[in-house]
Amino acid sequence: MLKQMMAVGLMGMGIVMAQGCAVEPGGAEEQTGNIADELSSTCNSAQGINTTKASLAVAMGIELGRWDTVNDLVVTNNKVYLKSGVTCLKNNCANTKAILGQQDFTADQNVFQNGSYSSDLVSSFGRQTNLLVNYKQNTPQYLPPAHKLTLVGGPKDLGVGACGPHYIFQVDHLDGTPLSWWEGMTIANTLCYFGFNALGQGCGSNPFIAPTITTNSCPTGRTCLAIDPADGDNGTTTTTTAGSAPVYPQNRLYDPGNLNLNAPCTTTSGKVTKLVSKCTAAPSTCGYLYCM
Repeated sequence: MLKQMMAVGLMGMGIVMAQGCAVEPGGAEEQTGNIADELSSTCNSAQGINTTKASLAVAMGIELGRWDTVNDLVVTNNKVYLKSGVTCLKNNCANTKAILGQQDFTADQNVFQNGSYSSDLVSSFGRQTNLLVNYKQNTPQYLPPAHKLTLVGGPKDLGVGACGPHYIFQVDHLDGTPLSWWEGMTIANTLCYFGFNALGQGCGSNPFIAPTITTNSCPTGRTCLAIDPADGDNGTTTTTTAGSAPVYPQNRLYDPGNLNLNAPCTTTSGKVTKLVSKCTAAPSTCGYLYCM
C-alpha cells in the first residue's frame, strides 16, 4: 500500500518509472505512464534556454558528480556562477563554466537570448531553494538524499518519445551504497533548477529534462536516472545539416579544444561564415565556438 501511494505521488511529479523492466542491450524499454506522449508535441526550446539548462544539468552531473545547485552555485550581480571552492571531479568544470558563461554572450538573439537565460537562472535558484525548504518543513519524505552521480550511458535514444537522446546517471549514496526505490525517485526534486516541475511547485516546464528511472545501461542492483537534453547541446559535436558548411541549432558549438576554429559554418539565418572564438571579448564563453 505504501508503495502504491508513493507511485501515485510520483506520477504527479511527472517521473516515468521503468525500474525492473526487461531491457534488451542497447534497446528501448517499456515505461509506465504516458509522459512520453505528452512531451512529443511540446519540445519548445524557448530561444535556446530550455536546451541550455538541460545541458547544464548533464555537465554538472558529470563534472561535479551531483545535482546540488543550491550549494554549488551562487547568485552575484543578477547572474549565476559556480561557487568558489566547489570541488570539480572532472575537467575543472570546463563545460559547466562555459554553459554558465552563455549569460554574457549570444551570437544571435533570435535563437538564444542570453539576457533571458541569465534572468531564468537567477529565478530558478530561488525556486530550487524554496522547493527544498518547503519539503523540509512540510513533506520531508520528498527531500532528496545526499548523493553522487556516475555517467553510465548515453547519449542514447531510450525510445520514449522524448526531446533528445538521454544521458543516464547511476545515483548512489555518498558511501557508494545503492539508493532505495523511493530515494531514487526523490532525486528528481534536485532538477527543479533545470526546469523540471516537481509536483507542480512552479519550477517551470522544461521538456528537455524529463527524468526517467531506467534500467537501460544501469548496473544490476543500482538506481539510474536518465535526462534528455537536445542532441549536440552538451557534446563536442552538434546536429548539423549535410554539406561543408553545417548549421548549428544555437549558432554555437561546444569545442574546448578549438578543433573546429575557423571551420566553415552557416548561421541559422543562412549566412555562410566561419566558427570563431570569443574568449578574448568574453572569456567566460571559452569552450564554445560561434557561427556569426
